[in-house]
Amino acid sequence: MKLIPLTQVAAQIKAGAPLPWSVRDAHGGLLLARGNLIGGEAMRDTLVERGAFVDADEVRAGQRENSLPVGERRITLWSSLLTRLSLALQDPAARGLETNLRGMATELATLVQADPDMSQAMLVHPELCAAYPYSVAHSAHVAATWALVALRHEGSAPQALTVPVAAALSMNIAMLSLQDRLTHLEGPLKAAHRAQIQQHPRQGAALLRAAGVTDPLWLAMVEQHHEDAGDSGDPGALPQPLPEARRLRMMDVYCACFGARAHRPPLLADNAVRRLFQQYPKDPTALVLAKEFGLYPPGTVVRLASLELALVVRRGPAANAPVAVALQNASGEPRATPARRDTSLPAHKVIAAVSPSLLRVRIPWAQLFTTF
Repeated sequence: MKLIPLTQVAAQIKAGAPLPWSVRDAHGGLLLARGNLIGGEAMRDTLVERGAFVDADEVRAGQRENSLPVGERRITLWSSLLTRLSLALQDPAARGLETNLRGMATELATLVQADPDMSQAMLVHPELCAAYPYSVAHSAHVAATWALVALRHEGSAPQALTVPVAAALSMNIAMLSLQDRLTHLEGPLKAAHRAQIQQHPRQGAALLRAAGVTDPLWLAMVEQHHEDAGDSGDPGALPQPLPEARRLRMMDVYCACFGARAHRPPLLADNAVRRLFQQYPKDPTALVLAKEFGLYPPGTVVRLASLELALVVRRGPAANAPVAVALQNASGEPRATPARRDTSLPAHKVIAAVSPSLLRVRIPWAQLFTTF
């Protein structure tokens, strides 16, 4: 790590915007993680005056990211976030865990606000997070879902979401390796697996306390995120769990539908919504998730009335008329150039969501989220 004085790049720090890189002390120790919001010029001046430093490589990486087309830049930012989240969760005893998680939570909420459609695609289409462990991707998906609902349906600002989003990112910190193994498990869970699943919310909260987390909402959300009203949760000790924890549980259940298992492929969005309503009929959180994602969220592969296969890239004016880009023609051959389709027209209306495995073409994600 090559440290340079913060004074050399202080002009890149903008009041009210997330930090583009981490701020460190003279020994490389973390003072403020990338993604934390700078409340004003006074906060920036304080960091400069105390002789803070930044990693030169991180600054250069940020400059390269800013020079990319918008779609590629946002995909790169998501990839960087997932990589750092994976490293942080795998070593909860490392110095600066709380600071890192807070920074990543604010950074994630800012990414969601900048492009909510891409954020949905990150959850819905398995290819976008295939390079990361399921446990890490799932935690980010739940956190993004919380941010999507809060930002788009409750009028929250990204900086107000730091604690609940950080809780979503860290809710499974005590069972990451087991969570990854269970995705490949065929047959029923073993007794040891059930015991670890039952214990991990409390163990996770204990790990976070040991790492310096003191926020009561953060800790309670992690400790209670498997509880459900009426003693029906896991471990089932609380008749009235915290409302935020119960909401987190439902988002956890919903996002898990999009993950592949040994006994089933990922569910399509319409099936995920139906399963959620079966489990939580008339629940307000289930209703808002259905409203946010709908039947054909971005990232969904659909068959059109033209018999083309298309990828949904943006939500449209109506729930059944998303913005879709045709990638394969009616004969199943890849198109030379992706073509936007108006799915509100009868000739190109959506017939059904289909498995992404039916696509026989490499999806140009950066192009799609830059051009369309």
